[in-house]
Amino acid sequence: MKVVIMIRTTLQGFLALGIWTTSAFAALIPIGSLPSSGNGIGAVNTLVTFQNTGVEVGCVGIAGTGTTATGTAQCFGGVTAPGGVTNEQTGSGNNTYTAAGLGFASTGANTLANLVLVFNGNEGGNAADKPITLSNLSLNLFSPAGILLGSFATISPFFATDFPGVGSAGYGFQLDAAQSAAANALLAANPGLVIGVSASASGANAGSETVFITRISTIQPGPGGDVPAPEPSSLWMIGAGLIVAGVAWRRRVA
Repeated sequence: MKVVIMIRTTLQGFLALGIWTTSAFAALIPIGSLPSSGNGIGAVNTLVTFQNTGVEVGCVGIAGTGTTATGTAQCFGGVTAPGGVTNEQTGSGNNTYTAAGLGFASTGANTLANLVLVFNGNEGGNAADKPITLSNLSLNLFSPAGILLGSFATISPFFATDFPGVGSAGYGFQLDAAQSAAANALLAANPGLVIGVSASASGANAGSETVFITRISTIQPGPGGDVPAPEPSSLWMIGAGLIVAGVAWRRRVA
């Protein structure tokens, strides 16, 4: 009984600090900036490249023919295109990848819990042009024939100061525990699982944005299997929450 009370008090401690927020239960969680110096489009697994002034949208997925396709028909997870027009750039910057081809498996050290989508802004050299809002981002999983099997999206806009140079740095987004379990179940049932993405941004100033896919390699054992190790910035928050929880527990016992 005491253990149950302590767990509840710990949650109260997180809430008291404003740490335990709805983002903890989001499908795609922002995990902070991920510098990646020297990685251009050819050096990373770029999913989509899109560019416009004001609102810009980029969507890439699998058509019914089993080939990579862009456009409104590939927009999922709440991403919509104003006027039915998307803004993908031509060339090699729009791709889909198989989960297996990127080294992901439904179990083991490199599951979809390790998958990270990186939003890379490139809004020019003027400071006033740099801020941009990533309105929606959605990880979309397809069958090889182009059937959408699952869509995992952010739940709120993300305000970013872009990084100079395409591929030089970006902001990471990762599946939460519940959604990564759901994604891994899809992969287990569909070994040929294909990964696509939908994204929309506002406040763009004609720079080209990209979303590329990578995976984290640092993991630690968890009760449900391997899970990503906590970000260093998260550790102090966890500690602070536990301190508050301890104080609340002592008062409750007293």
